[in-house]
Amino acid sequence: MTVAAWWRVERRDLAWLLGLTVMAAILRFGSPIFLDVFSHPLSWPWVSAWGVGHSNQYSVAPNQPCTSTIAPCTPYVFDELYFANDAHDDLLGHDYFDPEPPLAKLIMAVGIWRFGFTSLGWRVMGALFGTALIPLFYLLARQLLPIRLLAILAAFLATFDGMTLVEARTGKIDIFPITFVVAAYLAFHLHLRADTPRRQRLSIVLTGGLLGLAVASKWTALAAVGVIAVILAVRLATGHVRYSAWTAAVAVGSLVALVPAIYLLSFTRYITIAHGITDMTAPALGFSPFHFDLGRAWHDLVVWHVDTFRYHYTLKAPHPFYSPPYSWPFLYKPVAYYSQNLELGVDQSTRLPLVAFIFDLGNPVIWWGSLAALVATAWLAARRSYPAAFILFGLGAAWLPFWLVPRGLFLYHMMGGLPFMFLAVALMLTHLRPQRVWLGPPIRAWLPAGPPMYAYLATVVGLFLFFYPLWTGLPLTQDAWSQRIWFPSWNCCF
Repeated sequence: MTVAAWWRVERRDLAWLLGLTVMAAILRFGSPIFLDVFSHPLSWPWVSAWGVGHSNQYSVAPNQPCTSTIAPCTPYVFDELYFANDAHDDLLGHDYFDPEPPLAKLIMAVGIWRFGFTSLGWRVMGALFGTALIPLFYLLARQLLPIRLLAILAAFLATFDGMTLVEARTGKIDIFPITFVVAAYLAFHLHLRADTPRRQRLSIVLTGGLLGLAVASKWTALAAVGVIAVILAVRLATGHVRYSAWTAAVAVGSLVALVPAIYLLSFTRYITIAHGITDMTAPALGFSPFHFDLGRAWHDLVVWHVDTFRYHYTLKAPHPFYSPPYSWPFLYKPVAYYSQNLELGVDQSTRLPLVAFIFDLGNPVIWWGSLAALVATAWLAARRSYPAAFILFGLGAAWLPFWLVPRGLFLYHMMGGLPFMFLAVALMLTHLRPQRVWLGPPIRAWLPAGPPMYAYLATVVGLFLFFYPLWTGLPLTQDAWSQRIWFPSWNCCF
């Protein structure tokens, strides 16, 4: 088959890919965006944007200087306090301990190196990856089912979800592993559909490389390694995939050797720094002059992994935003990343004081809709639908292990399962679209399923616009903020 047929990309797909990617880029790089046309319709410009690099710094009192000594006038949103400084320390070669693998912070360091130690510097790479997630997700959905509507819907939902927006615009690490995981699933399904040994080898090497990058960003990506290994084993056992001896060796090497090799290589920068937790005065690796102490490097890595495991296993410090894993799809307890109720001025129409918040909250109609969609997905999986089975297996692998984790957890730990929630909703709508729904007795009428689908998508966009201020820090009045706090568990500040 041609390359286009292998990727299932036609000219119409390119138009959808471009449109959805541009929309995602505008939202991730441009937000918060102000529709000034409503406040001053006779003045230009009608639209203004603060952008991803907007500093949320406001002094404590009028005429008071910024108090942040680490990054003057550019404070942190939630865990940017840790990850931005860790990425900066990687650039400077300073000792630090962070209980997450190093790659995501090294990627963030690229932005800091290019744009400086500012909010733009530590957020720009996340926005780039968050934008790239959308076309990757589209292409993955195209591999799962030869129906373009599934890909359009999946990418559309990912574009207009609140959590994907917030995580892409915040200097945290969670957007990096999920982007690598989606890319790995795409490469793996290209592998399953490869029609030549050469394509099989290229795609499985790419799969292993992307999995290694994902695990090197965050351990939660290990779920994807397990999912791919199990699916490949089943497909081989059932004869759906056949290998030559050389291709089999490449496949084993890609999943068994390449993944851990890339993971270990991600610690290269780490072992060039002498760390206090190992009580070593000199780093294990240096380049001027070159030296490498394998024993010291091994000791560095062992100590880091032991301390990291201990941290994750024993973390019990109280936190107001902890939530149990079973509550995540219900959006029981969102995480407030940022709040500001001083020096924002007043609303031009009501003259009421303004406040600003950033909540790591999903789009309710997507998240709650996924609960019904997963029931339909289970029904399809029972009828031997591979896309449905993949969605259920992938979601279970990414979500259920958290039920056994003893430490405190947050809603954003659902990021690994979020792509499968999008796919479940998209799959349900795709199967619903060609159908006519029988309302049957006492109402005897057939209704096309298309209008309900369009109504649902319109609701997705409507709620996206409604919650947009809570996802981007767009100033609003306290009354307007209260209208968006639907449950007591969402109220963090008033």
